[in-house]
Amino acid sequence: MHDLLKRRDQGHSIDVGILDFSKAFDTVPHKRLINKLRIYGIQGEILSWTESFLSSRQQLILCDGDKSEHCAVTSGVPQDTVLGPLLFLLHINDMPSVFDPRTSVRLFADDTLINRVIHGIEDQVALQRDLASLEQWASTGGMVFNASKCHIMHISRPSSHSYQYTCINFVAVLSSVTSKNTSESISNTTSSQGRGDGSKASTS
Repeated sequence: MHDLLKRRDQGHSIDVGILDFSKAFDTVPHKRLINKLRIYGIQGEILSWTESFLSSRQQLILCDGDKSEHCAVTSGVPQDTVLGPLLFLLHINDMPSVFDPRTSVRLFADDTLINRVIHGIEDQVALQRDLASLEQWASTGGMVFNASKCHIMHISRPSSHSYQYTCINFVAVLSSVTSKNTSESISNTTSSQGRGDGSKASTS
């Protein structure tokens, strides 16, 4: 947020994308994750141990005392573990490579914040291309964005450029934020990214 407010104080307009993966920790494909670990130089016993950590897991659904049959888990990183969140971060670590160099990216676990200083329509078109590239990256990596939690926020002094950003899976909601209430709006938007859909799964 410090970077955004600094640019705002310098008189710039900034478009910010607040993006959230849908069930992020449950959708990481194991085979693709292992391939990425190899690319990062993880080999030998550490790689074999990680494969063992992910493989041969099963899950069932428990609802009102009734249990489903066990089924194999072929995607996702185990939650409530030390290694699980780290593996997820390694899986999305290459995400910034799909963006234009003038677009800034911040990764916060399963939340992503992108922003770009807007000098004119050219910058907004470039940010739109970044969103399209990001969605292609997510599709290739087996990830899906949660449309209900993805928003575009426009931060500026009064009077600014208007642009409707779109993606295949969602049309981003544009929120105009002026210098008067920027800090409060950013804080409220980022803190409202809730988690959990009420269902529970037992994994072993």
